[in-house]
Amino acid sequence: MTNKTATRVYPGPNHFLQRATIVQMVLDAVTTVIAFYLSYLLWEISPLRARPDIPVPSVAFSAVVGLIFMLLFLITGTYQRQTVIPNIRGSRSRLLAVLLGSSVLIILSFFFKRFILGRNQLIIFIVLLLFLLSLEHKLVNKVLLSFFKRGIGAKRIFIYGAGKVGHRLARALLRHPMLGYMPLGFVDDQKFAQSSHSGGLLQVVGGLNSLPELVKQTPIDELLIAMPSASGECIQKIIGVCQRLALPYKYVPNLQDVAIQKVRTEEIDGIPLFSTMRLDYNPFQAVIKRMFDIAVSFIVMVLLAPVTALIALLIRLDSPGPVIFKQERVGRLGKNFTMKKFRTMYIDTPAYATHPNDKNDPRITRFGRFLRRTSFDELPQLWNVLIGEMSLVGPRPEMAFIVEGYTSLERERLNVKPGITGLWQISADRALPIHANIDHDLYYIQNQSFLLDLIIIGKTLLVPLFGLGAR
Repeated sequence: MTNKTATRVYPGPNHFLQRATIVQMVLDAVTTVIAFYLSYLLWEISPLRARPDIPVPSVAFSAVVGLIFMLLFLITGTYQRQTVIPNIRGSRSRLLAVLLGSSVLIILSFFFKRFILGRNQLIIFIVLLLFLLSLEHKLVNKVLLSFFKRGIGAKRIFIYGAGKVGHRLARALLRHPMLGYMPLGFVDDQKFAQSSHSGGLLQVVGGLNSLPELVKQTPIDELLIAMPSASGECIQKIIGVCQRLALPYKYVPNLQDVAIQKVRTEEIDGIPLFSTMRLDYNPFQAVIKRMFDIAVSFIVMVLLAPVTALIALLIRLDSPGPVIFKQERVGRLGKNFTMKKFRTMYIDTPAYATHPNDKNDPRITRFGRFLRRTSFDELPQLWNVLIGEMSLVGPRPEMAFIVEGYTSLERERLNVKPGITGLWQISADRALPIHANIDHDLYYIQNQSFLLDLIIIGKTLLVPLFGLGAR
């Protein structure tokens, strides 16, 4: 008898993602052409325009520009599937492609007399294109997310092992459906013999012996083996069953209790090698980062001096108490410093009270709600950056009593300066406590670069548009 339950009624993950990628490429080309034309329109009305006779490129030429950028997006890896939780790799590839494409436009302007591209216009085009691409990708990701949540395009998986690692893997996949996985349950002989549930996260649906029947009953794309402490013989037995069922699998290697987040892999003649990384700034990056911090913090403080003065006045008019809120936080190498923010709560609120998660928390003042929603309450921290206690980008500084309970892995955060903004602030995990987002901080420290800082700052500037304030 044919098992109708196992019949897939929607495209498999690979076919779905291929189609989604093609749609994304077309949309990127169209967005590029729109930004290209808009840059001419804005240049037309700009007071900086020096020449009144600049012709607008033809439709055919504009289409070629769109195709060039689409090709560069493809080459730089913009369309590669996201495999890590911090959604930053695509933004970095997209920024690189836009810069390369702009260089191509400069070259084309030398060879085609009817194609004139001014320097200021090029800047307008770059800024406009990055902004429109960011909005377009947000929209596309929302559509993809709705499909993934319904199981369309996502890999339907079982997780073998309902232990600590298996639960952590399940939590990550359930919290981040954009990774493209839909966990359906745990497979675990021991837990299945004890109970049919495991911590309320996912149901334990069976053991190894029942895996063939489970695969027949449920359309499964992959098995994730999350038992790093299991013996080699046990892992080989599980793999053998997967091979007989033609079921793709991935497994977490046994790293002898080494923190998985610190592990890096390389390959020599097809042989995988694992190593651990020390998380820290390299000297060259540290110098560049410090120079950038000083320049940006000083310039922004000068430019926004009237704004900060107005904010200070409105805070005093809104509620009694000091304008600046000061709190001891832990910085690089465990050194304490005084972090400054504009006060957003009433004066009788304890300095180290639980952080409000509700925007309607009665402890927050009326004007404080606006400051927190727009992240303007963070402006005084530019002084912390200028004097070297903080950086523009980095892990958020924690309070001393929380740092005292840090694990050895969490203490890796203290190898770098804390930042005003970072991956956590622009992620979907903002609702979780700072110390619970170790993956975002470790990813940043491992992959830190000037380009990554620019991307994070750029995304942070969009935060007020969507009503998300920094913590």
